[in-house]
Amino acid sequence: MKWLMFIKLFKEIFSKKRLPNLEYIEKQGLLAVKIAQTFALRIDFLSESTCTHLAKLYSRTEPVEGLAYQNLLKSYVDKVWFDHFEYIEEKPIGSASVGQVHRAKLKTGEEVVIKFLKKDFKKKFIKDVKSLRRFIKFIIFFYPKLQKVADPVGILEHIENYTLAELDLRNEIKHGYILKDIHDKNQHIFDLSRLKFPKIYEDLSSENVLVSEYIKGDTIDDLLSEKKMILADILEIFHIHGFFVFLVGTFHGDLHPGNIIKKDNDFYFIDTGAISKVGEKIQKGLFQFMDRLAYYDYDGCAHALNQMALTEISGNKFEAFHQKMLELYKDFDDKTVSEISLTKRMMETIKLGVHSGMVFEKGMFPIIKSMMYLDGIVLKGAPDTILMQEMRRYLNEFHEAKKEVIR
Repeated sequence: MKWLMFIKLFKEIFSKKRLPNLEYIEKQGLLAVKIAQTFALRIDFLSESTCTHLAKLYSRTEPVEGLAYQNLLKSYVDKVWFDHFEYIEEKPIGSASVGQVHRAKLKTGEEVVIKFLKKDFKKKFIKDVKSLRRFIKFIIFFYPKLQKVADPVGILEHIENYTLAELDLRNEIKHGYILKDIHDKNQHIFDLSRLKFPKIYEDLSSENVLVSEYIKGDTIDDLLSEKKMILADILEIFHIHGFFVFLVGTFHGDLHPGNIIKKDNDFYFIDTGAISKVGEKIQKGLFQFMDRLAYYDYDGCAHALNQMALTEISGNKFEAFHQKMLELYKDFDDKTVSEISLTKRMMETIKLGVHSGMVFEKGMFPIIKSMMYLDGIVLKGAPDTILMQEMRRYLNEFHEAKKEVIR
């Protein structure tokens, strides 16, 4: 992907005249799709309609079908592999940027899904990342503040790391076990009873193919689209994911609504190829910030954000930041998520901190992205919710569990 192509891609994403052309974006390659997916979260400076449109790239990309699909699957496995299946449905039930999923049934009777990579993305993806990194560094040379405010290099590194992890489906197995192990060790400390993980058939899986239990349920994405997500379930997702983010610091790195399936009363985390970890300073600081924000303690928020920074500010610098932050949040009390986006206000807060002299840990984007997903779910499913007030019910539980949590 040449620099001119990057410019065209960003023009497509930021067009004010029309919605982005998803077919065009897909044709530019995997990196273009991943960039567009990242901007699907940026309701802080893109319209809601643009973000919703870009979010289709998470689970509604063009599938490989017919003879091409059959030949691709045959190239990944040997003939003996097919002998384990009673049937494999030809029509995919899902297609994302990296892989697609087909229902199947084993001869032993279990219903499963087969996920496989749609093609060999790695070589072109790595080449495109190198090109974009050079482009970003060129821009930063002339506008160095961009690195501090937006951290484009850190965001690109995050995209690179989690995408390369996704391109080896064995990571989905490995990371799923890590999250499940954390779940199992802490279920007596914290209520994680509604969280489940699908069974993986490791003997039938490889770098390019993954066979797992078929979960007969609906994705959160579908439930949101059909207006079938109740507030209690939305808050339970925050409750579960908040445990991993705030208390453990190891969490599902791509928990968008298409990667959670609700079956009966349980939530299944799927597509665990990307896993994220956050440093203890950021983890503690963000929890303290959210804790203070839930009770509209903006003085406490200002100190929590400063303590979260690698380079803190003090004296007149802090006082100036403090006053600007109070001004930023003067209209925040008792507002619903549709009136004021938590994501947008947090991005503005971090930007204010950077402009005031704070320097944050490189690679902070994964945890911000995680909060964006949760905020987006609430915004789409329960727009009249005062999220900060709803969060209060979990804060004491988080505080108590933090003393005993096993990482």
